[in-house]
Amino acid sequence: MARKSRRMEQVAHLQNNGSKCTLPEIIVEEAPASAALPSYKVGIYGRLSVKDLGIDDGDTMDTQISLLRDYVIQQPDMELTEVYIDNGWTGTNFQRPEFIHMMDDVKAGKINCIVVKDLSRLGRNYLEAGYYLQEVFPGYNLRFIAIYDGFDSLTSDPESMLIGTKNIVNDYYSKDISKKISATIDIKRSQGPHYLGIVPYGYIMSDGDDRKFVIDTTVAPFVRLLFDWVLEGHSFVDIARNLNDMNVPTPKQYYYDRNNGMGHQKLAEVDPNACWNSAMVRNIALNRTYTGDFVYFKSYHRKYDLANSRDIPEEEWLIYPDSHEAYISHDKYQRIRTMIEQRQNRRSYNASRKNIQIINKENPFSKLLFCGECRRQIRFQKNYANLNKSSYYCSGNSTYSHHGHAPLRMEYRKLLDIVRFHIQLQINAAIEIEEFLNRISLEETKKQLKLSRQNIVRNLAAKQAQIKNRKQRAYEDLSNQLLDQETYQLQKEKLDREAHWLEGDISRARQRVLDVDHYFTMDNEWLQTVLSVRYSEEIDSRVIHLLISKIEIYRENQIHIVYNCADWMEKLQSCINEVKKEG
Repeated sequence: MARKSRRMEQVAHLQNNGSKCTLPEIIVEEAPASAALPSYKVGIYGRLSVKDLGIDDGDTMDTQISLLRDYVIQQPDMELTEVYIDNGWTGTNFQRPEFIHMMDDVKAGKINCIVVKDLSRLGRNYLEAGYYLQEVFPGYNLRFIAIYDGFDSLTSDPESMLIGTKNIVNDYYSKDISKKISATIDIKRSQGPHYLGIVPYGYIMSDGDDRKFVIDTTVAPFVRLLFDWVLEGHSFVDIARNLNDMNVPTPKQYYYDRNNGMGHQKLAEVDPNACWNSAMVRNIALNRTYTGDFVYFKSYHRKYDLANSRDIPEEEWLIYPDSHEAYISHDKYQRIRTMIEQRQNRRSYNASRKNIQIINKENPFSKLLFCGECRRQIRFQKNYANLNKSSYYCSGNSTYSHHGHAPLRMEYRKLLDIVRFHIQLQINAAIEIEEFLNRISLEETKKQLKLSRQNIVRNLAAKQAQIKNRKQRAYEDLSNQLLDQETYQLQKEKLDREAHWLEGDISRARQRVLDVDHYFTMDNEWLQTVLSVRYSEEIDSRVIHLLISKIEIYRENQIHIVYNCADWMEKLQSCINEVKKEG
């Protein structure tokens, strides 16, 4: 059966207490003046999103809280107990620190009445806002008042069409304002530097110009020291260790402390024990902002268009040079980038030499073999009289870090024959793929393949929209008492699960679109690596280490080969299979 409205129960409760409430323009009935007034322990709640675009609409946090305080003071049956402020938090979800704190106080009985400016301060997600009004608040016998909307849960019906319509309007308003804000930001930044969000570590906003960064003298010495260390060639790990030894606050900690704990919503939970790490140092070292340039459009992210969020290639960034005071010159910044690239190339080269340059005719599998049972490296037992009678052996002895198992042995000659056979299969496959790519119009085929995969993304996005519509209809059925609460909750949980799975499917489908440009090419790393050995006179130690990163040996001469560039091979083969299937 559908759940009945609790409005009449609440009114009856009020009447049974013989109480009188003096909410202006909300209460329409008065109890006898001689009756004792109930005492409400009130929590006032204020919320503002981060959307300061230089437009003064009069709605600041101070004006919100002042309005709510004045209202509570004027009510003889109310006592202000707590103030909850979510400053800079979106209303599209309810994962806000002070809202969660407030609900914890409700559950603990600390407050039994919440007062907000209007329903949109509670939230702009119309499904969740309705759920709180109709189920959560009544479940705790909580009185809820939205002043400007004339809503008091003692006398107003949360299931009324008026309240449902207001919540829907608030929901759509959040999406509409997101589009307008994004458009406004884009216009402002196209006209020159316009700073929003978290200020980079080492900078603060100028007091006289909100379009300009100035050096933060508190942490400036540490930022300069960081760049000096990078230019001197110190590793990021050593620099992070030095900063930790000096007790330098991390960027998140410093931002959070500087704003008295009222930081950006992404920094709501700052680990007090967090330390500097190499990633933090690297991010600062490679941030062009420290050269005095303003860099914009590094990524695309819109709340109303989450399915198309993506990073933007560097060549498409918008850059306004010399917009603020610099920590390092452009020349030094380029030196740092070059040093980091050389370090990465050197690391890759050393890793490749470590694998490729192991030429050992007696043991071509040196450092590649592992036991499939206990994951330990396998020993080579050489037969000096006849190399072909040598073998690979794992005793299986139990140690503090490995489980024991029965001894495992494989003949050298048997393993060599198996590996050479599989490598030859790889070479044959690479030659066949090369011939296929030469036969087709590669660029046109890539275009068609991307279009096909983009259609899959669009179909999944359409399913996502359908799920959202089904959730809205279920909520409307609940509001119209066509569904009971239990059935609605089951449907909601099922749809939430489907939506969660779809998000993963969409993410993977979008990645498959990107894979076409990255892997479906003649320059594919696996393809070029395998083709480079096709004319080798012998599949020897050099070829084995070039193509293979690891071999696991199991019982009965079973092996598992882990190839270098395996991901490149699988993604390329997936593209080819899809092209052949559609063709």
